[in-house]
Amino acid sequence: MEKYQKFLYVNLKHNLLIPSALVLVLCLLSPFLIGLENLDGAQAAKVIEVFLSLIGIILLMTVFAPDIDRDIRDIIASKKESMVSAHLLRTLSAVVLLAAVGVLFLLWMRAGGCRFSFPKLFFGFLANSIFLGGLGTFFFSLSNQPVLGYMMSILYFLINFGTGRKYMGNFFLFSMQNGSFTEKYYLLAGGAALLLLAIIWRDVLWKKLI
Repeated sequence: MEKYQKFLYVNLKHNLLIPSALVLVLCLLSPFLIGLENLDGAQAAKVIEVFLSLIGIILLMTVFAPDIDRDIRDIIASKKESMVSAHLLRTLSAVVLLAAVGVLFLLWMRAGGCRFSFPKLFFGFLANSIFLGGLGTFFFSLSNQPVLGYMMSILYFLINFGTGRKYMGNFFLFSMQNGSFTEKYYLLAGGAALLLLAIIWRDVLWKKLI
Protein backbone atom coordinates (compact mmCIF):
# COMPACT_ATOMS: atom_id res chain seq x y z
CA MET A 1 0.00 0.00 0.00
CA GLU A 2 2.83 2.38 0.85
CA LYS A 3 4.41 2.05 -2.59
CA TYR A 4 1.10 2.89 -4.25
CA GLN A 5 0.68 5.94 -2.03
CA LYS A 6 4.19 7.05 -2.99
CA PHE A 7 3.40 6.50 -6.67
CA LEU A 8 0.22 8.57 -6.42
CA TYR A 9 2.06 11.35 -4.61
CA VAL A 10 4.81 11.46 -7.23
CA ASN A 11 2.22 11.41 -10.02
CA LEU A 12 0.33 14.28 -8.45
CA LYS A 13 3.49 16.31 -7.89
CA HIS A 14 5.19 15.78 -11.24
CA ASN A 15 2.35 14.94 -13.63
CA LEU A 16 -0.90 16.45 -12.39
CA LEU A 17 0.27 19.62 -10.66
CA ILE A 18 0.40 21.90 -13.71
CA PRO A 19 -2.84 20.54 -15.27
CA SER A 20 -4.54 20.94 -11.87
CA ALA A 21 -3.35 24.54 -11.68
CA LEU A 22 -4.72 25.17 -15.17
CA VAL A 23 -8.07 23.67 -14.19
CA LEU A 24 -8.15 25.85 -11.08
CA VAL A 25 -7.48 28.99 -13.11
CA LEU A 26 -10.22 28.10 -15.61
CA CYS A 27 -12.72 27.48 -12.82
CA LEU A 28 -11.83 30.77 -11.08
CA LEU A 29 -12.22 32.63 -14.38
CA SER A 30 -15.55 30.97 -15.18
CA PRO A 31 -17.74 33.67 -13.55
CA PHE A 32 -16.19 36.19 -15.95
CA LEU A 33 -16.67 33.91 -18.96
CA ILE A 34 -20.12 32.46 -18.24
CA GLY A 35 -22.93 33.17 -15.81
CA LEU A 36 -22.97 30.99 -12.69
CA GLU A 37 -25.79 32.53 -10.65
CA ASN A 38 -29.53 31.82 -10.50
CA LEU A 39 -29.52 29.34 -13.37
CA ASP A 40 -32.31 26.86 -13.96
CA GLY A 41 -31.71 23.18 -14.73
CA ALA A 42 -31.22 23.59 -18.49
CA GLN A 43 -28.92 26.58 -18.10
CA ALA A 44 -26.84 24.81 -15.45
CA ALA A 45 -26.59 21.73 -17.69
CA LYS A 46 -25.30 23.94 -20.51
CA VAL A 47 -22.52 25.29 -18.28
CA ILE A 48 -21.49 21.76 -17.34
CA GLU A 49 -21.66 20.29 -20.83
CA VAL A 50 -20.18 23.18 -22.80
CA PHE A 51 -17.60 24.45 -20.31
CA LEU A 52 -16.72 22.25 -17.35
CA SER A 53 -16.58 18.94 -19.24
CA LEU A 54 -13.52 20.17 -21.13
CA ILE A 55 -11.35 19.68 -18.05
CA GLY A 56 -11.59 15.93 -18.67
CA ILE A 57 -9.29 16.46 -21.64
CA ILE A 58 -6.78 18.39 -19.53
CA LEU A 59 -6.61 15.85 -16.71
CA LEU A 60 -6.94 12.51 -18.50
CA MET A 61 -4.44 13.37 -21.20
CA THR A 62 -1.79 13.19 -18.45
CA VAL A 63 -1.99 9.37 -18.28
CA PHE A 64 0.74 8.81 -20.89
CA ALA A 65 2.50 12.16 -20.63
CA PRO A 66 5.40 11.08 -18.33
CA ASP A 67 6.55 8.30 -20.66
CA ILE A 68 6.10 9.97 -24.02
CA ASP A 69 9.88 9.74 -24.53
CA ARG A 70 11.04 6.22 -25.48
CA ASP A 71 14.04 6.27 -23.09
CA ILE A 72 11.89 7.33 -20.13
CA ARG A 73 9.32 4.72 -21.09
CA ASP A 74 11.99 2.02 -21.05
CA ILE A 75 13.15 3.12 -17.59
CA ILE A 76 9.60 3.00 -16.21
CA ALA A 77 9.01 -0.37 -17.88
CA SER A 78 12.11 -1.77 -16.14
CA LYS A 79 10.58 -1.18 -12.71
CA LYS A 80 8.95 -3.95 -10.70
CA GLU A 81 5.45 -2.60 -11.22
CA SER A 82 4.03 -3.12 -14.71
CA MET A 83 3.24 -0.28 -17.07
CA VAL A 84 -0.40 -1.38 -16.99
CA SER A 85 -0.49 -0.80 -13.23
CA ALA A 86 1.20 2.58 -13.60
CA HIS A 87 -1.25 3.74 -16.25
CA LEU A 88 -4.27 2.43 -14.36
CA LEU A 89 -3.14 4.30 -11.24
CA ARG A 90 -2.59 7.49 -13.23
CA THR A 91 -6.06 7.10 -14.74
CA LEU A 92 -7.58 6.56 -11.31
CA SER A 93 -5.79 9.65 -9.96
CA ALA A 94 -7.06 11.78 -12.83
CA VAL A 95 -10.64 10.53 -12.45
CA VAL A 96 -10.66 11.13 -8.67
CA LEU A 97 -9.32 14.65 -9.20
CA LEU A 98 -11.88 15.17 -11.95
CA ALA A 99 -14.71 14.09 -9.65
CA ALA A 100 -13.47 16.38 -6.88
CA VAL A 101 -13.44 19.37 -9.23
CA GLY A 102 -16.95 18.50 -10.40
CA VAL A 103 -18.32 18.32 -6.84
CA LEU A 104 -16.72 21.63 -5.82
CA PHE A 105 -17.87 23.42 -8.97
CA LEU A 106 -21.45 22.20 -8.58
CA LEU A 107 -21.46 23.26 -4.93
CA TRP A 108 -20.22 26.67 -6.05
CA MET A 109 -23.09 26.88 -8.55
CA ARG A 110 -25.60 25.77 -5.91
CA ALA A 111 -24.30 28.49 -3.57
CA GLY A 112 -24.95 30.99 -6.36
CA GLY A 113 -28.63 30.15 -6.40
CA CYS A 114 -28.63 27.71 -9.33
CA ARG A 115 -31.44 25.15 -9.32
CA PHE A 116 -30.57 21.70 -10.64
CA SER A 117 -30.41 18.02 -9.77
CA PHE A 118 -26.96 17.57 -8.23
CA PRO A 119 -26.66 13.78 -8.91
CA LYS A 120 -27.76 14.14 -12.55
CA LEU A 121 -25.45 17.02 -13.37
CA PHE A 122 -22.54 15.37 -11.58
CA PHE A 123 -23.06 12.11 -13.48
CA GLY A 124 -23.45 14.01 -16.74
CA PHE A 125 -20.26 15.93 -16.04
CA LEU A 126 -18.31 12.73 -15.38
CA ALA A 127 -19.73 11.06 -18.50
CA ASN A 128 -18.81 13.94 -20.80
CA SER A 129 -15.42 14.52 -19.21
CA ILE A 130 -14.38 10.88 -19.25
CA PHE A 131 -15.52 10.44 -22.83
CA LEU A 132 -13.69 13.52 -24.12
CA GLY A 133 -10.59 12.68 -22.08
CA GLY A 134 -10.76 9.02 -23.08
CA LEU A 135 -11.04 9.94 -26.75
CA GLY A 136 -7.95 12.13 -26.57
CA THR A 137 -6.03 9.57 -24.55
CA PHE A 138 -6.88 6.83 -27.05
CA PHE A 139 -5.49 8.79 -30.00
CA PHE A 140 -2.48 9.80 -27.88
CA SER A 141 -1.77 6.12 -27.26
CA LEU A 142 -2.04 5.28 -30.97
CA SER A 143 0.25 8.03 -32.18
CA ASN A 144 2.41 8.91 -29.14
CA GLN A 145 1.54 12.49 -30.07
CA PRO A 146 -0.45 14.41 -27.41
CA VAL A 147 -1.31 17.11 -29.96
CA LEU A 148 -3.33 14.59 -31.98
CA GLY A 149 -5.18 13.56 -28.83
CA TYR A 150 -6.12 17.14 -28.02
CA MET A 151 -7.15 17.78 -31.62
CA MET A 152 -9.47 14.77 -31.80
CA SER A 153 -11.18 15.62 -28.50
CA ILE A 154 -11.71 19.26 -29.47
CA LEU A 155 -12.88 18.26 -32.96
CA TYR A 156 -15.46 15.89 -31.51
CA PHE A 157 -16.58 18.58 -29.08
CA LEU A 158 -17.05 21.11 -31.91
CA ILE A 159 -18.92 18.64 -34.13
CA ASN A 160 -21.59 18.37 -31.43
CA PHE A 161 -22.65 21.97 -32.01
CA GLY A 162 -25.24 22.75 -34.64
CA THR A 163 -26.54 19.54 -36.17
CA GLY A 164 -24.43 17.37 -33.88
CA ARG A 165 -27.41 15.72 -32.24
CA LYS A 166 -28.51 14.29 -35.58
CA TYR A 167 -25.16 12.64 -36.31
CA MET A 168 -23.81 11.80 -32.83
CA GLY A 169 -26.86 9.82 -31.73
CA ASN A 170 -26.35 8.30 -28.28
CA PHE A 171 -22.92 9.92 -28.08
CA PHE A 172 -24.25 13.47 -28.28
CA LEU A 173 -22.50 15.60 -25.66
CA PHE A 174 -25.14 18.26 -25.04
CA SER A 175 -28.21 16.15 -24.33
CA MET A 176 -28.93 17.30 -20.76
CA GLN A 177 -29.62 20.88 -21.75
CA ASN A 178 -32.15 19.48 -24.24
CA GLY A 179 -33.88 17.42 -21.56
CA SER A 180 -32.39 13.99 -22.36
CA PHE A 181 -30.17 12.01 -19.98
CA THR A 182 -29.91 8.58 -21.64
CA GLU A 183 -26.88 9.58 -23.71
CA LYS A 184 -24.77 10.00 -20.59
CA TYR A 185 -24.71 6.24 -19.95
CA TYR A 186 -23.35 5.63 -23.45
CA LEU A 187 -20.78 8.39 -23.06
CA LEU A 188 -19.53 7.07 -19.73
CA ALA A 189 -19.29 3.51 -21.02
CA GLY A 190 -17.62 4.70 -24.22
CA GLY A 191 -15.11 6.84 -22.36
CA ALA A 192 -14.19 4.01 -19.99
CA ALA A 193 -13.77 1.65 -22.97
CA LEU A 194 -11.53 4.15 -24.78
CA LEU A 195 -9.31 4.53 -21.72
CA LEU A 196 -9.04 0.76 -21.35
CA LEU A 197 -8.27 0.30 -25.05
CA ALA A 198 -5.64 3.03 -24.86
CA ILE A 199 -3.84 1.22 -22.02
CA ILE A 200 -4.12 -2.16 -23.75
CA TRP A 201 -2.69 -0.72 -26.97
CA ARG A 202 0.08 1.17 -25.18
CA ASP A 203 1.19 -1.54 -22.79
CA VAL A 204 0.28 -4.84 -24.46
CA LEU A 205 -0.12 -4.61 -28.24
CA TRP A 206 2.37 -1.84 -28.99
CA LYS A 207 5.11 -3.65 -27.09
CA LYS A 208 4.71 -6.61 -29.40
CA LEU A 209 4.94 -4.48 -32.52
CA ILE A 210 8.05 -2.43 -31.67
